[in-house]
Amino acid sequence: MKALVFYEFREGCLELREVPEPEVGPADVLLRVKAAAVCGSDIERVHCRSSSTVTPVIIGHEFCGVVERVGAEVRRWRPGDRVVSENTGYVCGECYACRTGKFLNCPERKLLGGKLDGGFAEFVRIPGDVLAIYPQSLRRLPDNLSFEAGAILEPSCNAYFALIQEGGLQLGQKAVIFGPGAIGLFAVAWAKLAGAGQIILVGGSENRLELGRALGAHQTVNYRRAGGVPDAVGSLIGPNQADLVLDASGGGNVLADAIAIARPLGKIVNIGWAGEHRVNLDPAMRKGLDIIGHLGYDTTSWDRVLFLAGQNALDYRKFISAVFPLEEWREAFKGMEERRYLKAVFTF
Repeated sequence: MKALVFYEFREGCLELREVPEPEVGPADVLLRVKAAAVCGSDIERVHCRSSSTVTPVIIGHEFCGVVERVGAEVRRWRPGDRVVSENTGYVCGECYACRTGKFLNCPERKLLGGKLDGGFAEFVRIPGDVLAIYPQSLRRLPDNLSFEAGAILEPSCNAYFALIQEGGLQLGQKAVIFGPGAIGLFAVAWAKLAGAGQIILVGGSENRLELGRALGAHQTVNYRRAGGVPDAVGSLIGPNQADLVLDASGGGNVLADAIAIARPLGKIVNIGWAGEHRVNLDPAMRKGLDIIGHLGYDTTSWDRVLFLAGQNALDYRKFISAVFPLEEWREAFKGMEERRYLKAVFTF
């Protein structure tokens, strides 16, 4: 089968190869991939800026398809089922996170497309070991949803989890979202659907900010032109008035800006990975802010997003910039890295 393989932990060691189809054990599910999306973390991975990677590995962790074959012990799935993978390939099943159903926080978790072979291939194996512990890591794809849309459900769940579950956004509240990437823009769309009273999107790309306005942002702030972001946001929303601030950018100065923008007893959800930086937390303590470290999604976010997707609550086509065969992976990666594409999707 064709697969995009990161074959050595060194810059540029990515190529399309012919590799054997995965072997299917008695509890495994073999998925024929129909669509797979490029994530920013895929770019980081092949530039050797991710520690959650082994080599060689087939990359790609946002994917969906059709069940091709199941092991003899599998009862829940059958060939032909339309499914989307949550992309967890291994969890320990014993730690506090696993015992409470927060599988993404398992210290031993292995990502399909990072430490186990993933979805940039014609076939991917969903291990029976993880399905036994975490059966909801594989989900049914709503019949009305295209495979291309199914491939970007994962970042949609990510944004829902941050905004609605962790951020607790309420009807009429004011939300400020940093970062008009896929997760930030999904957050804008969910905030609009959830009835936010005012949504402000902060970013540096006018094209992305324009898309944010089309998705429901009431105002946008271009940090490259604004001078100081807290002052610019304050002029729109009022000083210290944001009920909820989401950092989906990972910018080194965003947490300090978020603390300045948030109202007393407000919430900040950190989605973006910022690396090492120093922030004075004294103002956050004075305001009594909740600063929440975010990672991914959970079963509730998948349940609700899949239900809403089945109701056509969001138009997922607006988030897909380009569709390619896997053979054109170089252009897909280049366009994503240059931020010409919001989401590039491979179809098979």
